Amino acid sequence: MAKEFEFGDFAQIEMKRHVGNNELYAHKVIKQFKSNKYVDIPVQSPATETIHDETVEVISCICCGLQETEVLKYKLEDVTSKNQ
Repeated sequence: MAKEFEFGDFAQIEMKRHVGNNELYAHKVIKQFKSNKYVDIPVQSPATETIHDETVEVISCICCGLQETEVLKYKLEDVTSKNQ
């Protein structure tokens, strides 16, 4: 079964830590769609969307508690649902 996210769902996305283990941060989902521009996982600082060769399912979301004014896209297969 394919993952599906709707507005208001929460996703966990791996964030790069340069000292110690990477961490999973909670992100609030805006929508799910297809795109070829998204942030690669684990997310580096600053998070930067890059253009890729293929179009894939992505989610656009806001990182909770950090930069809540910036909406970024992440590849769907790289995220996990926090709702389950």
